[in-house]
Amino acid sequence: MRLRIQHYFTISLLILIPAGLMISCGDSSTNADPDLGSVEVQIVTTGGDDNPPAFRVTVQGNGAKNVDANDTGTFNNLEPGMYSVELSDIADHCTMSSENPQSVEITGSETLSVTFELNCIGILRNKIVFTRFENGAANLYKSDPDGENITQITDFGVGDYWKIAISPDGTKILFVSEGGGFTTSQIWVVNADGENLENLTNDAQRFHEFPSWSPDGSQIAYHSYVQGGEGDIFIMNADGSGKTNVTNTPTGEWWPDWSPNGNTIAFHVFETGIPGYISTIGIDGTGRSVLLQDDEVSFMNPSWSPDGSKIAFRSNLESEISWEICVADADGSNPNCLTDLKDNQVTHRFPAWSPDGSRLVFDSNRDEDLNFYDVFVINADGSGLRNITADNESSSYFPDWSQLEE
Repeated sequence: MRLRIQHYFTISLLILIPAGLMISCGDSSTNADPDLGSVEVQIVTTGGDDNPPAFRVTVQGNGAKNVDANDTGTFNNLEPGMYSVELSDIADHCTMSSENPQSVEITGSETLSVTFELNCIGILRNKIVFTRFENGAANLYKSDPDGENITQITDFGVGDYWKIAISPDGTKILFVSEGGGFTTSQIWVVNADGENLENLTNDAQRFHEFPSWSPDGSQIAYHSYVQGGEGDIFIMNADGSGKTNVTNTPTGEWWPDWSPNGNTIAFHVFETGIPGYISTIGIDGTGRSVLLQDDEVSFMNPSWSPDGSKIAFRSNLESEISWEICVADADGSNPNCLTDLKDNQVTHRFPAWSPDGSRLVFDSNRDEDLNFYDVFVINADGSGLRNITADNESSSYFPDWSQLEE
């Protein structure tokens, strides 16, 4: 139940107002006059969001009140006449399924019912989404940050899933798969409740991977290449149109991550003979610069913090034989690794931030055999490491954290 804000007004001065000016056509208070009519307004929502924000109901000439989804609000003391009943403050992910506004006619002391029906698609609020390989198939799952309420989202059978990206408004999920009749990787989008699967790239001649949403959700950055090529960073509109090559170089640019201010994309680069490094570029293809690079150390999988002040990545900074989750300032200074096993072949990878920037999620093979991955959450200072998928015997990997808070 969401909080409701009510305003209380001092009425002591009303004794100074002539009685005739105090007459109104209705009163939504709970003290119902048995000689006057009432309107009972019910809001019914369907779809994947079981807790949409409260709606605003206005009865013409009788004031307004907030009414929660799948709840009822009553307007009392309506004198005979026609009234318009209107629903407002409708969240972007909710659409009307019934007429709005609606009209009712009060003829006496009756109580009339008005029902507003809406469909509110699923929305991910402070949820972690990941891929799990179970019973011979890969699918998307969601979880609370503490590992509770793990729920399967998809059951498509379109092949393996990797590089998940949740939209800024929490209503859609991007992922990469070679399924659906394609032999090249494609970028797919699905609603947060697992409905309406769509292939955005739909190009069998190219591989398309590692999508990242723009902060406003209108565009997607991704990596694309042809067989035998290194690949570039591209940008397309959220509907798959308008594909544009941003980097357009002979080197291989991978794993783009869009900065919170919307102006810059970070990515890692593979060049022959040198370790991988992280660069940034403006979304118009200008202003390219190196952010993290070393002659002996690799830097990969950049992820901006929600406020843009930090960047997380994976690196063999601590040891040549292990991959750790590390964080640096946004300019690449002060790198610090949050994990530090220094164990042969143990990998921590694919970091993503919590909405408030206090924690990160990543996957790792640190707790089982080296071919088995779990999803972990850790505080941004390196404390509080927790395996949130330890109770399942199937590998879980490629996590992302919804940036929409509760």
